[in-house]
Formats: sequence, structure tokens, C-alpha cells
Amino acid sequence: MEKNYNDLIAEAFINPIRSVLIVDDDYPTLHEILLDDDAQKEKHGHKNWKENRAKVRKIIEEFRRPEAPYLLDIHDGTSPSEETDERQVHTLHQTDLLILDYQLDKSKEGDGSKAVRIAREALANKHFNLILVHTQEPLERVFREFVIGLSVPRHGNPPDSFSETIQKFLDNYEDDLLKAVTDSQYIWTTLLENRPDDKLRRAVQAGTSPWGDVKAVLDKSGLNRSEWLSVVKYALQLFEMNNSKFFSTEDLGVSYWGQDPVKFIRGARGFIAFKDKKEGGELLPAMQKALSAWNPRPPRLMLTKLRAEMNERGIEVQDDALGESDVGAIWYHRVLKADEQNLDAIVNTTVRNHAEQLLDKLLPNVSTFAKEIRLVDQGLIDKGVDPVEVVKEHFRVDLTDTEVLTKARMGHNAFVGSKPAKSAHLELGHILRIGDEYWLCLTPACDMVPKRHRGSPWDRTEGIKRFTALLLDKKADKVGISNAVKGGQIFANILKDDGTSERLAFSAAKKPESSPAWMMMYVENDGYLPQEDAPRCSVSYVSPSSSDGKSRLEMKHVEATVCGMLRYEYALEIQSRFITSQSRIGLDFVDDRDANAQAED
Repeated sequence: MEKNYNDLIAEAFINPIRSVLIVDDDYPTLHEILLDDDAQKEKHGHKNWKENRAKVRKIIEEFRRPEAPYLLDIHDGTSPSEETDERQVHTLHQTDLLILDYQLDKSKEGDGSKAVRIAREALANKHFNLILVHTQEPLERVFREFVIGLSVPRHGNPPDSFSETIQKFLDNYEDDLLKAVTDSQYIWTTLLENRPDDKLRRAVQAGTSPWGDVKAVLDKSGLNRSEWLSVVKYALQLFEMNNSKFFSTEDLGVSYWGQDPVKFIRGARGFIAFKDKKEGGELLPAMQKALSAWNPRPPRLMLTKLRAEMNERGIEVQDDALGESDVGAIWYHRVLKADEQNLDAIVNTTVRNHAEQLLDKLLPNVSTFAKEIRLVDQGLIDKGVDPVEVVKEHFRVDLTDTEVLTKARMGHNAFVGSKPAKSAHLELGHILRIGDEYWLCLTPACDMVPKRHRGSPWDRTEGIKRFTALLLDKKADKVGISNAVKGGQIFANILKDDGTSERLAFSAAKKPESSPAWMMMYVENDGYLPQEDAPRCSVSYVSPSSSDGKSRLEMKHVEATVCGMLRYEYALEIQSRFITSQSRIGLDFVDDRDANAQAED
């Protein structure tokens, strides 16, 4: 039977659900049911579930019928204080699906602050949560409250002073502007795609939803369009100040949401859907409908399926991934003998090896799932839909745009060719930035192990690790892409000093037929690196003297930043080209080029 995309979403997100927790102050807990009648009435007499048994039973039976594989628990969400509630919630969020009632305090009509607080705690933990907010309040208001309550302020403080024209505008139209910039406009700015100033400026000037009323105020005022962005950002800053108590103090990664036709919020560690209690009906279909509205991209579906396979079959395939007991014995013997500096390298390497074998056991089912995703979209292509349009629907990326296509190709090549530069010490494939230049470590991995030396060369010094460094020739994006399959090309995600990354293209040599530029470098502290995102290390190399202009050599010492790392197979490809360049035949041959060109080679 052919599957559609909704079926695949259910397979990846809904089918793996095993534990369900209902947090609702109107539902009976197991502890409450075990109390005698007098104690039950005294402690829980405010609940009305006995008058609504049919509704409560219907919700519970959805997760308790024979074919439902769920472990169900109920928490009434009541606690003596906010502090107690926050301590209790740590036992609540380790669940696959959290059914969260909006109003958990009957003494505060229409107040969902406690539910928002529980959602914050759930999204802050390391367990991925599916959360369904169940409410009798208007969904639009509840949705906006959750978006703001799960977001952190991003617009900063208002400036101390303004230009004369802006101040004049504020004197006459500030009240109108602040009435126009409400929670609707604010939550628009929480979307990651809407955060750049240019995007906000264009939306306000065009008056696209929800900025129509704001544009009307600005048009009426006669304020120059070049200053519209400043006054709108001022209004957003005041909104944050006036509503500061409703925001989260921790960044929960809420950068994507949808509200038409289905409301949902996507956080870094969870997904939140919304359902109106007055509509009735089962809850899981509402969650699946919201997941379908989110429309997770194929790569996310595949990784979610892999996570589900890991949870489902991880123990089953673990023995095969571990190998024989003598394999583990050798590894652990090395762990026990290792000094503190080498311990991370030994542990990380072995864990990586076992993880690869575990992944190999899980891949068949994930690969089958990935082919089913393709099969769904292949049906559209068979009907004449251009694959570019299918891609655009999933990823919002228009590959017919030349600039977008170049950026996407750079991103793809950098993703497959490089990885995060996480390592205990400098090693093969690391990219170092020294000043404006980029150098690639090409010394074999075994020779980069700290405190391990081959032979006794004259330049061997205790605490110093020498390595071959190849100077990378930076290329424009289009040039790098045009030469991508010719070999000797490097694409990498490079960390900048400000913590952001950029996609860069390099070549191992200036010209395909020329030899690479390289030198021997020396790194201090045996090559050990600080445990940070872009670690710095002290590097030395021999260079002509720059102090007195005489023709002599001196040792120079500089700081290098480890800003990227090639995947092993790509580092080996560059290494093999470098080795080949060191052994050539035909140095006395001549060709049709002039002598100066040959000398430059």
C-alpha cells in the first residue's frame, strides 16, 4: 500500500510515542483515587471530573485501549507554590507526549502562566517533547501567549535620543504607533526568517500582514521611509519592556511557528500543538495534523526515524556494535593506562567506532523509510511537476535562482567535505587560520598523536609537535564550484571570530598543474587544543628575518585558530595529491611555455 507524506510523518513522530502524561487540574490522579472519600473531598473537592466522567473517560481511553501501546500518567498541575511546581516538573517532562491543560489554576480565570512555565521546563530538558495544549480559551490568544512566553527579548533597549524628525514623529504619533504594534506584530518578528532588519523594513513598507495598520500610521505621519525601521524597532523595544514578565529568561530555540490554518510552535527540543476542548475528538489526530502543517523536511524526517529506530532497536543491535569481549578489553586497558591528556582521544575514537557499527545495523530500516519519502514525491514528478518545484515546496529554496543555487551548492559541498573541528589535539584535516591565510594540517594522523614520535630527528623537541602545513588557495564560490569534481578542491564550513560560520572554497594549489605551497610548522603543548569551538594554539615556523633585512632565517611564533576540519576521506585526498607533488619525473623536460613560467612552478 502506497504511503503519503502524512503517513511518513506519523511513522516518524507519532508511532514511536510510548509514554503519555496528562497535566490537567480537572483530571483524577492515581493518588487521588486511592484516597478515602473524606480526604478526596477535602483535598480535591474543587475538581469537576465526576460531573464530566464521559469526557474524561473518552480522553483516557484513547491511550488505554488494548491496541494503544502507551504508558499513561496523570498530574493535576496543582502545587503550593511556583518553586514547588518547578521542582515537580522535572519528573513530568521525561515523556514522549505531554497533554497540557492551559488553565491549571481555577482561581485565575483565563490565566495560562502555569502551563507556559511547565512548557518552558519541558523544552529546556534534553528529552524531545511533543506537547499538546488543550484549552477552552480562544486558541488565537493562547497561541500568542505561548509564542511570547517561550521567546526571549531580542530587540534590546530603546535609544536614549532620536533625530529631530523621529522625535517630532513620536511627539505626534507615538500613541498611534504603539496601538498598532501589538502581540501580532511582535510574534511575526520571532520567526527566524523575519529577524533580519531588511526583511522587517520591506514588510513594513509594503504593509503586508500584519503590518497594514503600522504602515497606515507611518503613511499618515509623512515620516520619511528611510526612518520607518527605526520607529518600528522602537515600538518593538517598548513592547518587550512593557511585557517583560511574560517572556522566557532562557533561549529555548523557538524560531519557527505556524498559525494558519493550524497553530503550532517548533522549539529546539520540542513541538507544541494546540487543540480546543470544545471541539471534542481524539488528541493524537490533532497532534499529527499540526505536525503535517509544520511539514518537516525530508532530512529531518530521516533523522527522526533514525532516532526512533535507536529507541526501538538500540538494545537489540547493541551487542553486535560492541564486538567481542576481547575487543572491549583492549580498549578499556588503554583507557586505564592513558594519561589525562590522551584520555579524550582514546575514548572518543572508540565511541565513534562503536557508533558507526551501531548505525550500520539501524540504517536498512532508515534507508527504506528515505526511499518511501522519495516515492511520495516521485508521484508528483511522474505527473509532470518539476523536481525543482518539489524541492522548493519542502525547503523554501528556489534552485532556479543563480545566487541561491550557488549558495546551496557551497553549503552542500561544505557539509559533505567538512565537519566540526572537535578534537583533543591538532590532527590531519584541521584548517588553521594564521592572519589572513588558511593552512591545512597534512601530517598522518598517527604522527599527530601527542607524545608519540617517529625516530629522533634533530628538530625534535619535548612538548613540540611538528606537522606539514599546506597553504590553501582561497577561491571565489563560483570558481570553486566549477572545479569541484576535478580533485584537489576543498569546501569547508569555517568558524569566524564572532562565532558564526561561513562556507569557503579552497584549492590545494594555485593552478591544477602546479605544486602546492607548504612548510614545516611546529605546535606547542604537544598539539593539545583547548576545549572550545574555535581553539587557538601557538605555532612556529622558519621564515626569512624581517628585523635587519639580512639574508638569514629565524623562527617566527604566531597564534593560529583551528577554524575548520575536513572529513577524513577528503583530507586523505589532498594528502595523496601533496605526496604525489613531492615525487616527480621529467624535471628536465621542456614544453612550449617560456622559462619564467616553468621557474614559477
